[in-house]
Amino acid sequence: MQDTRGRRGAVTTAALRSAVAWSRRRDERDAWREVARMTGVIMHAFGPGAAPSTPAELVAMLHRPLGELLPEAGESSALDTVVLLDADGVLSDEAMEIACDYNHALFDTDADPATEWLPRWAWQRGEQVERETFRSLIQAGDQAVYTASRRFIVERPAGDLRELVDERTTSTVYAGARQVAEYIKIPQDRVFRSGPGEDDACWWPCPVCRWPMRVRPPIVRCSYGPHEARFRLVDPNGGAPELVKTSTGRLRTPRRLPVAGARCVDPAVWRFITVPGIPEVGLERLQKRFPGVEVRLWPIKDTFDALVAAPDGRTWTVDVKDHVDARGIVDDPPAAQHVVVPAYRKGQVNQLKRLLPEKSVWTVEGFVRHVGDHMRECEAR
Repeated sequence: MQDTRGRRGAVTTAALRSAVAWSRRRDERDAWREVARMTGVIMHAFGPGAAPSTPAELVAMLHRPLGELLPEAGESSALDTVVLLDADGVLSDEAMEIACDYNHALFDTDADPATEWLPRWAWQRGEQVERETFRSLIQAGDQAVYTASRRFIVERPAGDLRELVDERTTSTVYAGARQVAEYIKIPQDRVFRSGPGEDDACWWPCPVCRWPMRVRPPIVRCSYGPHEARFRLVDPNGGAPELVKTSTGRLRTPRRLPVAGARCVDPAVWRFITVPGIPEVGLERLQKRFPGVEVRLWPIKDTFDALVAAPDGRTWTVDVKDHVDARGIVDDPPAAQHVVVPAYRKGQVNQLKRLLPEKSVWTVEGFVRHVGDHMRECEAR
């Protein structure tokens, strides 16, 4: 019998896979079979009579807060309030934002037929996606190519395909970058159509991560909630559709872009490489704020996220962690001495300090101040 944490991970993964399958039931002939398989997984996790015993019962539970389905853990979790399916059977943004962070491997990939049509983020863990994406670069042994290729996915996860290729192959910022991720057509739930023609379809990039935002008129929003990118769609008669910001975040309002010719990275690559890469790349602002400081991203093929060096020889090894649950960080302890979380995870700092007493834990802003204090001490000597 699995421990409580293992059972919760198995149930969360099974529920997520079931929700994705149910949301695709009109187009995917094996969707109902997948829900039935996942019902069996959940029944096994709970034991006889303590869980939904039919696929229909499980589907009904997917419209309820996930905490009502999960085994009791004795402590609150970000999962507890997540609802995977809305009233129309549409997959929620929280499924991709939160639930996929708890994925467990339920089967060997080769023995799992659903992996042929289920999105990777619904059944793969982040480190699996990362390892598969960069396998060839890791084997090639070229650090500069690895860094440039990873930076490109973080900073250019979507756009016009011809422009993306041109920038990757000619920009000095991405010198040597290889195409390590497939760029797919803009998903239909990210497209707005104002008419039947090809020129009548558009999309909007999130102003934080630059990946296509989800369009459910009149709401357009990034599927990663902490980015706080929420807009209202205004579609004037006879005019071009526009967005009006509704969030309180200090964000620019993106301009609409044509769907024709546009591509974006696979959702799994966006969720597990682009999203966490944003605060990692953000550490480079140290070089602008404090002349003489050097930031090397993903050194030694991502042994840790950054190596920060001051002119006096002081160095900091840094891992930036953006997890919904701080215990996910503890279960896979960072290699770096300094663990840094984005501002929207600042509530995890004290918990991580307690659980990782041998590490120094900061928010990004706190770490920047820490380096700044060191630089000012150097100047005062």
